[in-house]
Amino acid sequence: MATAATSTSLKACPDADGLKELASRRTGLSDFGDPGRDTGLKVFSAALRDEVWSGMPDPARAQVVEYAVHLLATRLKLVDDRQRYPQIAQEKIVRPIIVIGPPRSGSTLLHTLLSLDPEAMAPEHWVCLEPSPPPALGPPSPERLDQAERRMMAMFDRIPDIFITHPYMIEEGAGALAECGSDILNMVFSCQQLWCLYRAENFRRYLLEADHSGAVGFHHDFLQHVQWGAAGGHWALKGSDYLLRLEATAAQYPDATLVWTHRDLAQQLGSLANIQAILCRAAGEPLAGDAREEVGRLAIEHQRASFEKGMRARDRLGEDRFLDISYHDVMASPVRTVERIYERSGRHMSDAHRAAIHDWLEQNPQTKHGVHKYSTDEFGLGAEATNRQFRDYVERFGFGYGLHPPLSA
Repeated sequence: MATAATSTSLKACPDADGLKELASRRTGLSDFGDPGRDTGLKVFSAALRDEVWSGMPDPARAQVVEYAVHLLATRLKLVDDRQRYPQIAQEKIVRPIIVIGPPRSGSTLLHTLLSLDPEAMAPEHWVCLEPSPPPALGPPSPERLDQAERRMMAMFDRIPDIFITHPYMIEEGAGALAECGSDILNMVFSCQQLWCLYRAENFRRYLLEADHSGAVGFHHDFLQHVQWGAAGGHWALKGSDYLLRLEATAAQYPDATLVWTHRDLAQQLGSLANIQAILCRAAGEPLAGDAREEVGRLAIEHQRASFEKGMRARDRLGEDRFLDISYHDVMASPVRTVERIYERSGRHMSDAHRAAIHDWLEQNPQTKHGVHKYSTDEFGLGAEATNRQFRDYVERFGFGYGLHPPLSA
């Protein structure tokens, strides 16, 4: 696969304008759409230059430049498609179900169960990686799917251990369900995954402090792009960083059902810290010892800050916008848990959907691809300290280290 690094020096980190120029050369296009959607790109490229670039080996530099240029090239194509086919902008996104819980809280499993509804639409990796031309113009060619598959796997070349924690990517490849953050909002550089991969602190602060309305507007445009020509249905969506942009999401989708997933923090945070230590290999070499522990601890603190931001937004939006779902309920009574979500969203759960869930669970037992092993001790996690650090969250929802409410499903 040709890379942007072949046309630019790896000595200096390209700035936002330089990356856009490379994307324009690749596509022959120049309209990136609303300039208000460039804020994340400017912050990310500056943070990459100032905090990360000097310590990156050349292969990591080449990979991040290629990734950024591809994201920007995809944006150019989406804007061009929207101008060519004005019908796209007429699509209405009605009553989506959005799973907003944090990473490792059972949100991927729940999203999968929701996506099994024959009436539901859920984005897959291939359409996020290669969305142009619009799917309404015809099914994707084998070449297009293969290109998406190769791009997806190339992204993980430097972090092969990710397949231990996300084994479905091996089996389903580019047909796996996509996330709103890491697979859609990455195109406007407003997703948590970019911080997880490259650990730029200024970018993390941007995620926690910025108004992400422009990015969420892009998300809406993307759903319109994919929905155009589809046979009805509702969106089933999921993103592990929605807590960073709850108010913008609620404003963009005022009729959405917002599903906040929760899990015993001993399980959720231990898994999260381990995955963070895996992901940051994208910027350099594998971590061990104190460096690995430090990365895990920062991931846990970032989760606390995300919870705080999400809870403040929830206070302003009102409790009636949210439905809390326990990971432990999903595991104990998956069909009844989905029924609760449908009841809240004013929908009827069909027999076909129930049957699809039963079939999927039978074919995909929890240990199908082995067990994700991690040690909470490795990251200094203990019940007393963790519950103190997450006190506001524990008191509000009843989930803590070694704590979760009784099963309700």
